[in-house]
Amino acid sequence: MNKRFVPRDRKGGIGTRRKNFEKDLSTKQHLQKENPRIQASHEDQERTVDPEKKTRQGKKAADRLIRERQGLTFPRSVRVRSRADYLKIQRSGRKMGGRYLIILSMDNDLPDSRFGITVSRKTGNAVTRNRVKRRIKELQRLNRDSIVPGKDIVVIATREASRATFEKMELEYTDLIRRAGLDRRLSDK
Repeated sequence: MNKRFVPRDRKGGIGTRRKNFEKDLSTKQHLQKENPRIQASHEDQERTVDPEKKTRQGKKAADRLIRERQGLTFPRSVRVRSRADYLKIQRSGRKMGGRYLIILSMDNDLPDSRFGITVSRKTGNAVTRNRVKRRIKELQRLNRDSIVPGKDIVVIATREASRATFEKMELEYTDLIRRAGLDRRLSDK
């Protein structure tokens, strides 16, 4: 019973027992006389004046610069991002399937190839899906230079992908790319 019991008199009003619980509280407001903000002389001297001009420091920043120089990043320009593009590739793209992955490919009018990933809930819970996405993203990033330019490629993970090791997924990915005719090394010969 969540409601608090309030005794009532015979006429339905609040009884005398309720009045004993009430207290008169002062409505007088106490105003602070001092400014609660830190004064300029006490501010942190090392703090940057403009937070927009923060410089990156430390190991993460150095690693990021190295990756960018070596071309090991996966920027937005090489990703399939819109739902319309995904649906277009699914409707009219060429399909090549394996045990862990399905690859859909289609020509685009761009100088570079774009990559997309689809992992459904059938693969597993959020942790499992994210692990599979990270693995596929790494496969695409490592093999991006060996893909024929001017293609949109979407990799769909099957239910079995959650149980596969990275090595098995890598073998299957390279095999599917080769079978789909997307390997630049085979098309140059």
